[in-house]
Amino acid sequence: MKWRVSIIIPVYNAEKYLPKCLESLENQSLQDFEVIFVNDGSTDGSLSIIETFAQKDKERFRVFSKENGGQSSARNLALPLVEGEYTTFLDSDDYLDEKYLETLYTAAKKNNSDMVISGQKKVDEEGKVYLNIDYDTEKYPKCVLRRLNFSGKLYRTEYMRKHKMKFAVGKTYEDNPFNFKMIFLAKNLIILPYSGYYQVGHPGSTTTKKIQEEKLPYEEIREAIDYIMEHNSEINDYAVFEFTVLSFFTYFIFQANKKHMYLSIEDRKSDIQVIMHLCDYVQEVLSKYFPQYWKNEYIGIFKNPELQISQRAGVWLFVLLTRIHCLKMFTKFYYRF
Repeated sequence: MKWRVSIIIPVYNAEKYLPKCLESLENQSLQDFEVIFVNDGSTDGSLSIIETFAQKDKERFRVFSKENGGQSSARNLALPLVEGEYTTFLDSDDYLDEKYLETLYTAAKKNNSDMVISGQKKVDEEGKVYLNIDYDTEKYPKCVLRRLNFSGKLYRTEYMRKHKMKFAVGKTYEDNPFNFKMIFLAKNLIILPYSGYYQVGHPGSTTTKKIQEEKLPYEEIREAIDYIMEHNSEINDYAVFEFTVLSFFTYFIFQANKKHMYLSIEDRKSDIQVIMHLCDYVQEVLSKYFPQYWKNEYIGIFKNPELQISQRAGVWLFVLLTRIHCLKMFTKFYYRF
């Protein structure tokens, strides 16, 4: 491979945020990296900004443009072009700590890892941290709740290509099925007690928008779980995988479709019909793939002290409701408030 790390950055109308993003690249302590920018049909000054930046080193900084098709299509365009030993993803409105690439790459090489996971900081547009996500591996080495987004993650490029990874075009939360596969099939997975990825929350970001049912990755999540089950001998921790699925569904039903947890966005709550369909889908997936999910060793209000009590209680309640087939009834009542 030509570089130690490749960074894929989809860009769409991000002129307000790009300067900080690009500055964080310039300041990396590890400079043996390339950047693949994919301009996804921006209508503001984003293309001009990244083209000017790329002039500094045309070999390391490559710019591609396409018609607007969303982040997934932009990342799919970039994946075959990667020339780095490892790959990471960075959104154009986010930025990195100066030690980010060095920290993740050093851990990957030291442990011959397919994937490295680290934490992240959620910040507002002024840079104020409103949530710090850390993995306390010294105290809780299992880390039973693993975030399924791209923030703070590094992937061996050949590992992604082995599993023919790509993204579902036109869907939101496309990083979730991707990371289900990558996290639980990875050899020598490393989780670091380090948070060097700054995710900027603002009203225009994907995670603040009201969820549209046609954009939910129903089939992609099912396919990801199915794929992992087909590679059963390669799963690095089945119990944690199962618990992560349960935690993900708990969050997605009870929190992700309601108003935003940290920003003042009151009209984000999804239509109740969307949630009812989601409940049916979840019940079907659990019945098919996890016939004894309620026996998972990590379920329990008094287990996993690394998690907030609300998370532990939420998963416990979710499991109870699904097992007695009362999830839809409870959720319909829950969404009235």
